[in-house]
Amino acid sequence: MYGIVAVLITACIANPSPPIAGPEIAIVVDDIGYDYSRGRTAIDLGKPFAYAVLPFAPYTRKLAELANQRGKDVLLHLPMEANEDNHLLGPGALRVDMSEREVDQVFSKSLAAVPHAIGVNNHMGSRLSKEPKSLRWLMRSINKRSGLFFIDSRTIQGSLALKAALAANIPAISRDVFLDNVQSRTYIETQLSTLTKLARKNGHALGIAHPYDVTLSTLTQWNPQKHGVKLIKLSDYMDRYTREAKARKITRSRQTVSFERCDQSDNPATAEHPHTQR
Repeated sequence: MYGIVAVLITACIANPSPPIAGPEIAIVVDDIGYDYSRGRTAIDLGKPFAYAVLPFAPYTRKLAELANQRGKDVLLHLPMEANEDNHLLGPGALRVDMSEREVDQVFSKSLAAVPHAIGVNNHMGSRLSKEPKSLRWLMRSINKRSGLFFIDSRTIQGSLALKAALAANIPAISRDVFLDNVQSRTYIETQLSTLTKLARKNGHALGIAHPYDVTLSTLTQWNPQKHGVKLIKLSDYMDRYTREAKARKITRSRQTVSFERCDQSDNPATAEHPHTQR
């Protein structure tokens, strides 16, 4: 046991992040693609947000191209089967009854539909994110396309998606706070406060928002520096805070240890809002 722990410690130390001036956060804006006006407004915000774009929506390609032109990071917002409301998934969704070949084909087409995608996060997925076999097949598909990272949106407690990604040696992390489960300025400001407090406590934190009018208005006026944190690009955030994925390459054969994260940032204080458990 001592030897295993030593390997983990060595792995974390051997892959240091660049020097960090202070607590840092990143924010992903999900559900881009169906409303062009809101999508464009979100992308034009003067902050380094990332944009998770749904495949096969009416404005998928146009908004992904625009985000890239603006120097913003683009993700594939991959629909995954939920426990309910699956009529909201849209085309390109992964389902638990799919074969490995079907998972790979659907993922490949969905990724191709979102130009400039550098990573993947799940849209819905409360059911599939608890299915080890489906997740294993998905991570194999992601691994085939080198350079992609994965973010577990954690739409339900007990999601296995992050563990599956790390076991497959994919750079991965999970979100810390949903910012706008309730569409009110007061609620969003409270969630932003929670996000910044987590960043000051842990050194970093990841938030997810949506292109609601009140969210975009609140984010426009929000100044993270006043709260003692720095907002950075998602790609930089992933470079800094996925050291645990590198440690998995050394330890993943030791199953009792391989899913333990170096940063231990899956804080129960940020448990999912019940409205997001789909």
